Amino acid sequence: MKKNAYLLLIIFFLTVSCQGIEEPFGELETFWVYSYPIPCDPTGTTQTTCLGISRSDEFDFNWSVLERIPFEIEGFTFKPFYLQKIQVQRFRNINTKKITTKLVRILEEERDYYDLLEGNWKVKRYLGEDLPNPSFPKGQSINFLPGIRMALSSDGCNSISLQIKKVGPNRVISFGDVRSTLVACPPSLLIKPYPGLQEKFKREGNLLIFHNDLGGEVAVWEKIN
Repeated sequence: MKKNAYLLLIIFFLTVSCQGIEEPFGELETFWVYSYPIPCDPTGTTQTTCLGISRSDEFDFNWSVLERIPFEIEGFTFKPFYLQKIQVQRFRNINTKKITTKLVRILEEERDYYDLLEGNWKVKRYLGEDLPNPSFPKGQSINFLPGIRMALSSDGCNSISLQIKKVGPNRVISFGDVRSTLVACPPSLLIKPYPGLQEKFKREGNLLIFHNDLGGEVAVWEKIN
């Protein structure tokens, strides 16, 4: 009996010795975790996904500077459509030198409502008139790309892209850069690329209904995919 206990004790100490002891490695880190997984390789040649992180005090989406880190943060569960500000600590195994990142705590968490806008839309009505009409002879369509927060549309002549930074439950809170192709077009051909987008919205099934601060309808979009 004593021999077995002694043998078990030896095995235990050998196991602990082999596993080694972890020690903190580097300083505590604080960053926002983006609400969508992103490609680890920005060129898109590999299919693996990473966490996108931002080290700013307030989350301010900028695809070009979003850092990429592995998904493996011990104790942390990624939540799609949520922005999470977390604090982590890295540890190093003294024997194996392996680095492990562990969650210390979640500091803030907020819903990201960009998913309400994702997909392809056609504008059904704007300022009380159905589309197409003389102001929109070919109608109007808008596409919101998932993940990269980019909206695509046209002014009737040029392609107009718009970065969507932060989306609340009933309106786009902040926009990023607007980019356009540079075709010279007669003013008579131009149409509004994003009718109603700067107003408050309400999602009802496959409809986005935009209204002003007084509650008056500005635009109605219908999802087409």
